[in-house]
Parts: sequence; C-alpha cells; structure tokens
Amino acid sequence: MKILILNGSPKADNSITLQHMRFLETREPDIETEVIPIGKAINSLERNQQRFDEVTEKMRTADAVVWSFPVYYALVPSQMKRFVELLYERKGKGWFAGMYATALTTSINFFDHTAHNYVQAVCEDLGFAYVKGYSAHMDDFFKTQEREKLARFFSWFLKTVQQKTLLPKKYAGNVPEVQVFEPISAPNRDTSLSSGKDSSGKILLLTDTTDPDTNLWKMIRTFEEETRLQVDIKDIRDSGMSHGCLGCCTCGYENTCIQKDGFTRFFNDHLKTAEIILICGSIRDHYLSALWKQFFDRCFFNGHAPVLQGKQLGFMISGPLRHRQNLRELLDVFADSWHMKFRGVVTDEAADSKAVVREIKGFARTLELARETDLEFGASFYRTGGQKLFRDFIFNTTAVFTADHRFYKKSGLYATFPQRQWQRRLRNAVFALMVSIPFLRRQIHREFIPGMVAPYKKKLRRLAR
Repeated sequence: MKILILNGSPKADNSITLQHMRFLETREPDIETEVIPIGKAINSLERNQQRFDEVTEKMRTADAVVWSFPVYYALVPSQMKRFVELLYERKGKGWFAGMYATALTTSINFFDHTAHNYVQAVCEDLGFAYVKGYSAHMDDFFKTQEREKLARFFSWFLKTVQQKTLLPKKYAGNVPEVQVFEPISAPNRDTSLSSGKDSSGKILLLTDTTDPDTNLWKMIRTFEEETRLQVDIKDIRDSGMSHGCLGCCTCGYENTCIQKDGFTRFFNDHLKTAEIILICGSIRDHYLSALWKQFFDRCFFNGHAPVLQGKQLGFMISGPLRHRQNLRELLDVFADSWHMKFRGVVTDEAADSKAVVREIKGFARTLELARETDLEFGASFYRTGGQKLFRDFIFNTTAVFTADHRFYKKSGLYATFPQRQWQRRLRNAVFALMVSIPFLRRQIHREFIPGMVAPYKKKLRRLAR
C-alpha cells in the first residue's frame, strides 16, 4: 500500500508531526510512504505548474493521503492553506473522487478540532473519502500508552482504506453563492455621514483586497460611509510580510520575530494602538484567504499573551458564512483568545443589496453604541479554557516562552493554579471531613441548595441598599 504524506509544517524534516509519521512507518513496514514538503515548498509549487501537477498526480495514484501538520492558530499553517487554494483553483471539486485521506496533527490541543474540521471539509469537497483524523499532544510521543493509541489509529486507517469502507460525509457539498452586491441601488442612504466624522473614535479596518469589483470592497466603502467614526483602511498586503510563520519559536524569548520584514512594526504601530479593529475578508474554500491565515500566523510573535486585550473587534465577511460554521466558530475563538470585546459579524448573505446595506448600517450603529457603553459580555469557555490551557503550557516551557512567563507572572495568571489557593483547599478539606459522617451529611444536604444561594442573596441585599 502506498501512502502519500503531505507535510504542512514549514520546518520540513524537522517537523514534530513528521516524527510521528516516521514512528508509524516503523510499525507498518509493509506500506510504502512518500513525504511531500508542502509547507517548505509552497512557493515553488505555486510558481512551477509542472511540479504542482506532479504532486497532485502522486495524490491521485496513492492508495491514501495523510495531511500531516502542526496546528497554527486553530487551523493548518498558512503555507498548507495556500496549497489548498491552489487545489481548488487548478483542479477543482471532485478531482480526487474515490481516494482516501485522513489528518495527523500535533499541538497542545487548543482548537485542534477546528483544524480537523477544516481538513475534512476540504477533503470532502475535493472528492476524498475522509477517515477521522488523529490529534496528538506534542508530548504524547514520549508516552508508551499514547504511542500505542496512535499506532492503533493508523492500523485502523489502513484497514479502512484496504476494505474501501463507505464513509458518510460530514459537510454539505452544495453551498449557495452570494449575490453580487450593488450598494448604489439601495435607497435611503444617509450620505451626510461621510462628512463630519467623530474625531474621538477611529476604526482600524484591515482588508486583503482593494479591488473595486469585489463585494468585500463595496461593503467596506458602504460601511465607511455609514459609520460616524473615522475609518483608517489598511491593506494587509502592505504589512511587510515576506513569508509565513516559520515555527521557530525564537520569538518566545523577547517577543521579537526572527523575520525582519516589517510585520512586527506594522502590528505594533497599528493593531496595538487601535481602539476598534475591523477584519474584512472573503471566504476562500472553508476559511478566509491564505494571506489572512499568514497574517494571523505571524501574530504569534506575541506568544500566548493577549496583547490586544480590551480592544473592540468586528468582522466583515463576504461569502456564505452561515454555511461555514467551523469558520464562524473560529471568528469567536479569535476574539476570545485575544481577550477582545467581540462586536459581531456582518456579511453579504442578505436577500438583496438593500438588505445588505441595512445590515451594514446596523453593524455600524452596534459598534458605535458598544463603544459608548464599553460593552462586554463576560468570559466564555473559549477564553477561560484557553487561558488555563496556555497557563499550564507556559508554566512548563518557561525556558522557551520566556516573554510569556514574565507576562503570566506579572498578570497573576499563575495564581489560578488550584494548589496555590490554600484557603479554598482548607475549606474543602473541612467540608469533606464533615460530609464523610453520615448524620452530618444528611443534615448538610437538607440545607444544601439554600446554603449555596445564601451568600448571593446576602450580597444582593447589600448592593440594593
């Protein structure tokens, strides 16, 4: 059996994920494997059509394809994202009909599921029968039990391919196209707002296109006319990015990227100083563009510290977002993982251009009112769960993520470790001793619910005075 491994890591042979694949090769000596360094060779694959065709032909003639990559910002690295775009552009949906594929990822298990969802959706579009992938923690490789789990997964995958098992699809293949947006045809436009802007507030609007013929640019111009706030439009193609993230973690020491291409200055000068950030992009396959993915990946020079904490964030998306729930979740993740104040999303999916204009106008009012009231919604699972996961990871990798360690110490994030909360631990120990005595347990639980709510009622009475 021939297995083609698409290595999405920019580190090529030095990829941690690839070492997991090498281990699987030792457990399955009868299979033939070939590794294509997609992450390292993406520029060559994009420029050289012949080389790209050679890779896709190998994908078609292999018995199965394994998408192997580290999880970067809850998805594939930007280099692999661009390869996906090339597959859509040059081959199209259904090109690999009848082939089998799966995914193998390494990460710290922070939103690895969205990366797997993305690959599955892409594979199903391209015609692959997709076998549920495997998500390994970076440390699993050194644990015998976890390696055995991985080996059993791979054996199951190979048998699924050999038996040509029929696999159900997870995602709908036919998604309606959004209409061409023509804002000029919409009545009741309040063009007076284009002058006399509120100088006390400014929106940093980031986009990956300024093409006047696109729905996205027309939406941007409509929003610019409708909002009472000043809008500073920045094209991320001018952000100075020369390459995607290299995964070198050199930035972990001082939050300084090893690539001296201007991106760090762009981020610090514009995003860190902004009050409101509006991210504008068009859906490409099941995400935004590879350029946007490169932008997000390069933000990692900040490490795991929420350096945009407290800023307002909104999204303007062109494309069928309501049919891309994985992407919709990722927008929420982006906001909460940065500890930002999420103001929502506006799209061009409404029934007609007039309705799109109304929604953009409503979105503009939402941003303005939320700014006036300093609106917040509280921390969700995305924020609290992610923060604790990062806390544990940083605590164990202080030699590499030195800057994160300093930030977490200064911010008191390590104080949330349960074993450091001595008073609570003491109370729990006393309570556990009491409920271990049967007659006390019965008495306590008769008053358990009223006892739980009593401190809240007491506080409420004080607040109401």
